[in-house]
Amino acid sequence: MFTERQQKILDILAKTPGFITSEEIARRCGVSSKTVRNEIRAVQQEMPAEAAVITVTKRNGISLLIKNPEVWRQEVQMPADESDEAGREKQILRLILLGTLKDEPLVQQKIADALYVSLSSLKASMKDVREDLKSFHLNLVNHRNQGMMIAGSERDIRHCLFENLGHHSGADFADKDLSFSIEKLRSILIRVLAVYDMVLTDDSLWDVADYIAIALLRAANGHNILYRLQESKKITACKEYRIAATVFDEIYTNFQLDVDTNEIYYIAQHLIMSRRYTAMEHPVNEQISSLVETMLDRVQHIVGIDFRQDSALLKGLQSHLEVVVPRIKFHVRIHNEVLEVVKNEYPLAFQIGIIAAKVIEEQTGETVSEDEVGYIAIHFGAALTRRHIDHTRNMRRTAYVVCGSGMGTSVLLKTRLEEYFKDVLSVAKVMPGYQLPDVDFSQVDLIISTMPQEELPDLPAEGRDKLVVVTHLLDHDEVEEIRKRLFHSRHITNANLAKFFHRECFQTHMAAHSRDQVLREMTRSLQKLGLMDEETIQSVFEREEASSTEIGNLVAIPHPLTNTTAVSAISVAVLDKPILWSQMQVQVVFLISIAKEEFYLWEPIFLRLFKYMVKENGARYMTSDIDFDQFLAEFQRHFE
Repeated sequence: MFTERQQKILDILAKTPGFITSEEIARRCGVSSKTVRNEIRAVQQEMPAEAAVITVTKRNGISLLIKNPEVWRQEVQMPADESDEAGREKQILRLILLGTLKDEPLVQQKIADALYVSLSSLKASMKDVREDLKSFHLNLVNHRNQGMMIAGSERDIRHCLFENLGHHSGADFADKDLSFSIEKLRSILIRVLAVYDMVLTDDSLWDVADYIAIALLRAANGHNILYRLQESKKITACKEYRIAATVFDEIYTNFQLDVDTNEIYYIAQHLIMSRRYTAMEHPVNEQISSLVETMLDRVQHIVGIDFRQDSALLKGLQSHLEVVVPRIKFHVRIHNEVLEVVKNEYPLAFQIGIIAAKVIEEQTGETVSEDEVGYIAIHFGAALTRRHIDHTRNMRRTAYVVCGSGMGTSVLLKTRLEEYFKDVLSVAKVMPGYQLPDVDFSQVDLIISTMPQEELPDLPAEGRDKLVVVTHLLDHDEVEEIRKRLFHSRHITNANLAKFFHRECFQTHMAAHSRDQVLREMTRSLQKLGLMDEETIQSVFEREEASSTEIGNLVAIPHPLTNTTAVSAISVAVLDKPILWSQMQVQVVFLISIAKEEFYLWEPIFLRLFKYMVKENGARYMTSDIDFDQFLAEFQRHFE
C-alpha cells in the first residue's frame, strides 16, 4: 500500500508523541520538507479510516493518532508492496535462481509474463538484479540463445541460492516440484545428529538441511564442488565427515539419490561451521587456545578488564572460534539477526568484540565481518554480566531457555534472566526448539523462548501454558516492564559528566560534507587541548572502519578502539545539515574519549546517550540552536 519512504515517515510519526515538523522528518529521511508534505498528502489519501488519522497544522506540524492498533498492524505496518521496484527485483532474482537450481535457462518474456509486467519494465529492473548477483561474484549470461542463466563458481552459485531461496529468506523452495521431501531431509538430519551425539541450533539445523537440498539439486545436473587433496584430507579426519556420509547414505535409502564424494565434503564443511549448543567433541587445538589467550591479553591491556580467569568465557570462545575461524577462512558470510541489539544495548561488549576480532584478523589475514563481531561480543556480554552476579542467590523456580540462534545468545539470555530475576528464577537448561517435545513439563515452571510460538513444535496444553516468548536478549525496555527497574552496574554523577565536556569542544552549525571531515575536525579540536594524541586519533578512524557508529535518529557516537590518553573527554558537534555517515543520515555527533582508568564509565555513558538521543528524541533539542550552557544543563537533567 505504501512506498518504502512513506513507511519510514509513518514509522517516525508512530514513534513521536504529539506533533513533529515536516523539517525534522525531512532531516531524518534525507529529503526536502516539500517532499515530506507531498508524501503526507499521499498517505492521507491511502490511509484506511479505521486504522489511523494524520493531523497537519501550520502551527504545530504533523501528528499521528492510531485508532485501531490491530488494523494498523495488518493494513499499514506490512511489507512494502511486492510490485514496487525493490520487490520486483527480488522476484526476478528468485525466478532466475529457481531456474538455476534446476539448470533451466529463462527468457525475459517468460519472466515478464510471470510477474505481469511489461518487457520494458523488466529490462529496467535487470540492472539492479545484475548488481545483486555481483555481490556474490556472479554474472548473468545468455545460455546458448535459450535464455538467461547465472554464471560463476559453484560455491558462489550455491551461496546465492541459499541466501535467496533458503528458509530464512522467506522464499522456501520446499513447495517446489522436488524429487525429495525437505521435511524428510530435516528428519534424517535430526536422526543422524542424535546418533553421533551432536546438537545444532534450530537455525543451523534448517541451514544445513537447505544446503543438502541445494547440493542434491545441483549435483543431479552435474554441478559439483571440487576439493583439493589436502583440504579433503582435513575434512575426512573430522567427525563431521562421518556424519555427512551417514546422512547421504540415509538419503540414498529413502530417495534413491546418489551423489559424488565431493558433496560429502561440502556438507561436512557446513557441519563444521554450524553453531552448536554443545562444546566441540574433539580436544580444542592449540592454535585456538593461543588465539583466545591472545584475545584476552589484548582486551585486558586495552580495556583494563581481566577475563582470563573466566572459565565459562574461555570454554565458550574456544568452542565458538572452532566454528568461526573455518567460516572466516572459507569466506562464508552469515547474518546476525541480533547485531543491532548487541551494538546499541551492549556497547561495551561490542567494543570488546571488535578488539578480539582484530586479533583474529592479525592471525588469519582475513577480514572479520561485523556480523561475526556481534556473535563474539555476545560471549563477552555474558562474561560482563557474570562479573556482577551474586552467586549466593536463593532460587525458587526453574526455567528452560529455548533459543534458535546460537549458544552465545542463549548463554547471555540465561545469564540476564538469572540476574534480573535472581530471587525467583533458575535457568536449568538451554535447548533448541526441536527438542521441546521431549521435555517433561511437570519438572519445569517456565519455558522461556526467543522463538515465536508458531515456529515451535506443537506443545501439549501444559507446555503452552508455561511458554513465555521474549526478545533475543531482553532489551532494557522489556526488563523494565518486567522488573520495573533496570540493573545499573555503575553510577554516573553530574560531576562525572561536567568534567567530560569542554566549551571549546562544543560546536554548532558545523559545515561538513563527509564523515571523515567531521571526525578530523573533532579529533583535532581535542588534540589542541591536549585531550587526544595522534595514536588515539588514528584509532577513532580504525574503529569507524570496523563498524559504523551511527545509531539512528540523526546521531552518531564515534570513539577510539584504543585510548592512550590520560584524560577523558567528550566532544560534541551539531552539523548545519545532515550528512550520510555510512548507511544513515547524521547531524548530531558525540565523540567519546574515555581514559583507561575510567573505562568502567564508558558503557553507562553510551547507554544513557542512546536512550536520551534516540529513544527520548534528544536530537530534536540538540538541533534547536542551543549554546553550550543550555546543552549541559539539559543533558545533566536527563542524567539525574
